Amino acid sequence: MRISVILPTKDRGPDIDQTLAALRDQSVAVADYEVIVVDNASSPENGLRLRRWCEQNPDVFRYLPEPAPGLNHARNAGVRAARGDVLAFLDDDAVPDQTWLAALDQVFEQHAAAWAVGGRVVSRFTSEPPAWLDATFDVYLSAFDRGDSVRPLHYDDLPRGANMAFRKPAFEQCGLFATRLDRRGDMLLSNGDIEMCYRVERAGHDVLYAPDARVLHLIRGDRLDQQWFRRRAYWQGRSQALFERMHFGAAHLIRKLPYRLLRTLVSASSYRRAMHRGLCAGTLRHLFENRIH
Repeated sequence: MRISVILPTKDRGPDIDQTLAALRDQSVAVADYEVIVVDNASSPENGLRLRRWCEQNPDVFRYLPEPAPGLNHARNAGVRAARGDVLAFLDDDAVPDQTWLAALDQVFEQHAAAWAVGGRVVSRFTSEPPAWLDATFDVYLSAFDRGDSVRPLHYDDLPRGANMAFRKPAFEQCGLFATRLDRRGDMLLSNGDIEMCYRVERAGHDVLYAPDARVLHLIRGDRLDQQWFRRRAYWQGRSQALFERMHFGAAHLIRKLPYRLLRTLVSASSYRRAMHRGLCAGTLRHLFENRIH
């Protein structure tokens, strides 16, 4: 088995069919890949939909329930079950090109030092976006485009979870995804993808960008209002503060805190102010924790 695709999902309903059909119809040989559909506590109706897809396409799909809520719990369940040499990750609101897996695999084949590869993520709006929405919001929508050539990536510009892949030894050497960087309840914590890639880079392995490994990220209309973006920006700040506490320590957070407090007051953009509020709130929350998992 060359490639295992890990697809965490929860309650996508009929919309998941686009993603599953695109994965079924990849250009690589059926014998060379598998798709592990990780059902992260979907409703009975949606769980049945996923199981039927897997039962109807047994040469490609495997159904794997993961009751522990959280994207990184689901990713880790897929890692443990995967049989491939390369583990590719896709979000359940992303639709890959037919040559997605072939493009990822080609980069790994041609670059032996690469342990992580991220592809292009193109936003596709399911309804008309508002006129004020421009490229400055791409970071909150997981858009990722670094040109038309394979190139190295470094912190803090690393692959997005909607389209990334790792050699299997990356998880054996660097560990699994950090479940603390996960969305729980009303908390929109994230950065599990960035944090995993950072550990791979820190361990001395290459992280590369693969322009031809393209996916479309479907953006729902309920994300296209300014209140959602401000909330998303705040939690991006909270996530960044936790990441920094995990890897750079409390002293780093203390040094950064005065500047970030100032930016909450003087930033021209309400979204930048929200992000810095999140950074400050996360700093104060995590500053005195003795142990970060």
